[in-house]
Amino acid sequence: MKNLLLFFCFLTFLACNSESKTKLEKEINTENTDKIRVLNFASVHLSGSTDAYSSMTDVNSPKAKAEIQKIVNRLVKFKPTIICVEIPPESTDFINKTYQKYKTDQSSRINYSEEVNVIGLEVARLSGTKKIYGIDNPIGFDYPKLVELANKNSSDSLYVQNIMTSYDTLNNKPLLQQYTEINTTKYKMETFDLYNFLATMHTPNNFEGADIIADFYKRNLRMYTNFSNIPLTKNDRVLIIMGATHTAYFDIFLGNSPKYILENATEYTNYTDKS
Repeated sequence: MKNLLLFFCFLTFLACNSESKTKLEKEINTENTDKIRVLNFASVHLSGSTDAYSSMTDVNSPKAKAEIQKIVNRLVKFKPTIICVEIPPESTDFINKTYQKYKTDQSSRINYSEEVNVIGLEVARLSGTKKIYGIDNPIGFDYPKLVELANKNSSDSLYVQNIMTSYDTLNNKPLLQQYTEINTTKYKMETFDLYNFLATMHTPNNFEGADIIADFYKRNLRMYTNFSNIPLTKNDRVLIIMGATHTAYFDIFLGNSPKYILENATEYTNYTDKS
């Protein structure tokens, strides 16, 4: 009788535990339906960028066109209803006018870094995207000053030089490999750490590095503010296309917000997947 009672209690415990688990999963799923899905996708700057390091890809070469099409095809699978690109908000109307023309005439372009055209506009066209938004907030950034300060110390100089060498190595890799690497958490966090390191560069009793990086941080916060101003609903699927460093900051901003669900960007860089 005692064993039977213990068995009954055990079954009751399992039932309650299962019910609680089901309830919790239901609550999580319900909560997630109100969150907006965001694919925060890092892109190399294909041309027209003021960044210190940009890809030297000829987007008109047959090889580059084929590789870019693979990048586009993967992103189309996300089916974005909204696309955000690295141009100022003041250019939003212009890019959407261009987008309307681009739907029937793929020679239509805007005069910004080429990934906005060959990736942003093409993904929008193939996905039936509702609207494209500019979210950039360009701010002057004295990067050479930071490198100059780092060069005053041999170990700091060596660290920065190794990073710069790795950037050069990356930029000489095949385009698809570049996109695969820059969309890993490892790469983005290494880039994020570089800027944090540069923030510590200074002359005695001064904070030059911190002040310069603070301006760059302000730029990213302003970009996030511009993003937050976009009217979105839980039914929207947002694709953000930016340089890898901005993407690293946005991973942190979006990943800690209760409003959004971050997609795993590496799922959209498997260019050998035929599905």
